[in-house]
Amino acid sequence: MINALLLLATTVTTAASHKVTFTPWCANSLRVHVTPSTPVDAKLLALRTQLRKTLDAHQRSELPTALIRENCGPPAAAQTLAPGEATANGNLQATVGTDGRISFSAVDSGKTLFVATPSFAPADDGYLSANLSLAASDKEERVFGLGQGNWTSEGGCPSGKQHVVPLLRNGQRVNLQQRKFHVSIPFVYSSVGYGFLFNMPGYGSVDVGALGTGGMSWQAEATALGLDFWVTALPHAASHAAEPIYSQYADATGHAPPLREEAMIFWQSRNRYKSSAIAMGVADRYAALKLPVGVLVIDYKNQVHDGDFAPDAACYPSVSNLTHYVANTLHNATTVFSFWPEVLKGAKEEATLRAAGCLINPDLGGRAIDPTPPSCRELIWTQFLKPRYYDQGVSAYWLDETDGEGTGVGDGDHGYDTSFGPAKAYSQLWVNDWLATFSDPIAKAGHPPLLLTRGVWAGGQRHGVVLWSSDIWSSFEQLASMVPQGVHASLSGIPWWTTDVGGYGCGFSKPNDSPYMQELIVRWYEFGLFCPVFRTHGCRNGPSEPDVAPCKPAQGSCGENEVWSYGAATQVVLEKFVIARAQVLKPYVAELAVNVSARGVPTMRPLWWDFPHDPNTLDVNDQYMLGPRLLVAPVVLEGATSRSVVFPAGARWKSFWRDSVIIEGGMVQVVDAPLGEIPAYWRI
Repeated sequence: MINALLLLATTVTTAASHKVTFTPWCANSLRVHVTPSTPVDAKLLALRTQLRKTLDAHQRSELPTALIRENCGPPAAAQTLAPGEATANGNLQATVGTDGRISFSAVDSGKTLFVATPSFAPADDGYLSANLSLAASDKEERVFGLGQGNWTSEGGCPSGKQHVVPLLRNGQRVNLQQRKFHVSIPFVYSSVGYGFLFNMPGYGSVDVGALGTGGMSWQAEATALGLDFWVTALPHAASHAAEPIYSQYADATGHAPPLREEAMIFWQSRNRYKSSAIAMGVADRYAALKLPVGVLVIDYKNQVHDGDFAPDAACYPSVSNLTHYVANTLHNATTVFSFWPEVLKGAKEEATLRAAGCLINPDLGGRAIDPTPPSCRELIWTQFLKPRYYDQGVSAYWLDETDGEGTGVGDGDHGYDTSFGPAKAYSQLWVNDWLATFSDPIAKAGHPPLLLTRGVWAGGQRHGVVLWSSDIWSSFEQLASMVPQGVHASLSGIPWWTTDVGGYGCGFSKPNDSPYMQELIVRWYEFGLFCPVFRTHGCRNGPSEPDVAPCKPAQGSCGENEVWSYGAATQVVLEKFVIARAQVLKPYVAELAVNVSARGVPTMRPLWWDFPHDPNTLDVNDQYMLGPRLLVAPVVLEGATSRSVVFPAGARWKSFWRDSVIIEGGMVQVVDAPLGEIPAYWRI
């Protein structure tokens, strides 16, 4: 029997006709389902009937959206309100007006947070489109979040002007479909004192009102189930304007597991180590230099065909020998292997996955894997990943191409036609289930999962993800565009973030020995040192090791990307950052990681987070706080040897590099920034 909450009309309906159901969902929070109460037509009923069969087959009562109940206490009863009725959970109250609009307010102050107006209209193939308009109570509200992206056009490599996307989302339009370079997460924080999650898994968009207008308009292009969203308010007498919102969001969508100790220091990677012998040689050289490396990454195309789920035995004869060698040589460093989620024709496991119903729409010349059936996740782990990788010492994974790349025109404009239905209605559910394929068994074994990924949706932080910003240029323009992206991710509930330090080199890359690249790599290492995760990677313009028999990989490697790859003088500077990360910053990152897992706080924060009463901290997009005590001001202009820095009021600031340099807060000051010395300051 179809749940009554799933009944929708296929005609445009007014707000007054909607059925609105509220479920308390963690402290000071409500989950809201909105459905029209008019009858459904045959097409929509068929869609829902099929979805119900799929959910039953998956042994699920509802779609696996961003929300989970584990941290919310005992399940609370849902309540359907008639016009004029109200309900509350903690400090959040919702009232359904006689016109069907839904008003959300704070119980302690009576202040209205926003007023929501839902509407529905017919869409293609029997689906409905849905709109949720949020009218602002404060037209000067400031809105943050919505994931990373929008600095470049969609495509295989960045193109056109590379934008610095302001942290303030007011006046922006964000496409909610996951695509390459655009990891949209439908969660926002409002300065009015609430958080909002648009818990809709298909194509959509959001328009955020400009300052002076406020509000938001959320669109879902295709739904068979109606609107699903979640609202959270500040608790009674909150002492911080934002932190409780993020704590409640983590409760409702899942807390990030502890960051592994080895992941707190330097990650070494490049495109790509063509053999175990080459990777072991790199480990040997870092060990000889006494440089602390926590993670060594084996990049893509380590398999003969994507979908083999085993590295090329000619190039990687023993995964176990490799992982143990790296761990012994680099003091317990982890070896990471890369996986792409498509299966090419002729791949070793193509027939097995096809017969199991685990292959779906086209993806980069093959077929995408569908991880949404539990049986597919179980098959992949038990038959492929566990015996061939996990049991051989590989417990951390690089999940590349998880943003829909290759699934349509423009390198990812289609997404995933999962077991739940077409991409336009369900594509965003794909990525977290793919992450769960790798993370859930690790967590069940009692270890924190660690997944480097190019895509993640709301709630994905609970899978132990490190999000990175994809295949970007190796340019100063690109470096400048990256600085706010980590803050965007953190303000969207994804705390662990990184870039390809030095840029990937996709579309723009100067030779390693050029003055441009030597300066760029130093400036990017400076930034990487103060990122939540410090990881270098890239397709470099320089020499590489020759192929060695019997390993003759079908795809060659790009140039070398180790600290010694840019000349002796540059090497000395880069070594300083690798050592500083382990010796100086690791204890601080470990402290921050505890707070992230416990309270859901961001790692990279806008200046206003810790200094809300200093007007100079508003609208600063080229600085950030790493946790509560480190002020970071990256240098992103070629040839620059100084920069202007905002020093927030309410603290004094001690140079990271020289204890004798102390600057009073409450001023904007130009500081020296010679190459190799990023402006960074401890709060004292």
